[in-house]
Amino acid sequence: MKRKISLKLLLLSLLSLNSIFSYSQENSKISPYIQLQYFKDNDENSFLKTTLTYSKNRMELPLPGMKIIFYSGPEKKVRLAEIITDDKGVAMYNLNHKSDFSVDKNGLWPFSSIFDGNDTIESGISKLLIRDVTLSMTLTRIDSIKTIGLKAKKMEKGKEIPVSGDKVTLYVPRMFSLLPIGEATLDESGSAAVEFPASLPGDKEGNITVIARFEEHAEFGNVEKKSTLKWGLPSAYSVPAGHRALWTKTAPKWMIYSLSVLLSGVWGHYLFAIISLIRIRINSKKKKVENKELFIK
Repeated sequence: MKRKISLKLLLLSLLSLNSIFSYSQENSKISPYIQLQYFKDNDENSFLKTTLTYSKNRMELPLPGMKIIFYSGPEKKVRLAEIITDDKGVAMYNLNHKSDFSVDKNGLWPFSSIFDGNDTIESGISKLLIRDVTLSMTLTRIDSIKTIGLKAKKMEKGKEIPVSGDKVTLYVPRMFSLLPIGEATLDESGSAAVEFPASLPGDKEGNITVIARFEEHAEFGNVEKKSTLKWGLPSAYSVPAGHRALWTKTAPKWMIYSLSVLLSGVWGHYLFAIISLIRIRINSKKKKVENKELFIK
């Protein structure tokens, strides 16, 4: 009887351990963050971009080598493609045939991207509703006044109508990022005009690129138009001979002096430690000799 009870207790212990192991294994799964975005570039090419990441130690890390499935239409009606995420956790899909996409009752394109998950990562889904928009930009110059003209139209119930009340952000590229130069609000006719700043430097010939964007718009996603012309101030970036700076081959003198002082301090501490160890060893040998002499006496 005792043996049966012991076997039952052992079986219950094994089952509980198995359930605890399964529970801990499920809890140890990575919960990914999946984001679907729509982009339309200057050449009217449209893309879907899915970014798959996860959070670890308050850092957002990519999930490369994962299969993302793109769908169009409500309830995953049409399977578009399967794409593997790159080193940055990004999967891009080029939307070649926009006319083939089904629309919902509001005339929007439904898109979705799905990650099915695996043994270590949970599944995820991201959805997006997009309305097709046409953004155009004209650059005109009358005397010394340079004007950026914008016009936007969207498709609604099979017709092109003006986009009104929405904002378009204007940029010019700089060395490391884009510099905002203005923001235009479209009127009832879907038009807007912004004066271009007169004091912006361009390249050595004065060329400068103007970029107009809908950014993370609720209906349009990310839409861009850009144009390059000689509206900037000509700039020469030649470096004088003997000039010392962070970007030249010869470092500034203050940097050399600071580094020399710091390295001298570091190596000085190393030298002091080595000398101290040598002196400790010599003193210990002397004490041993003195102790022997006293013992002999």
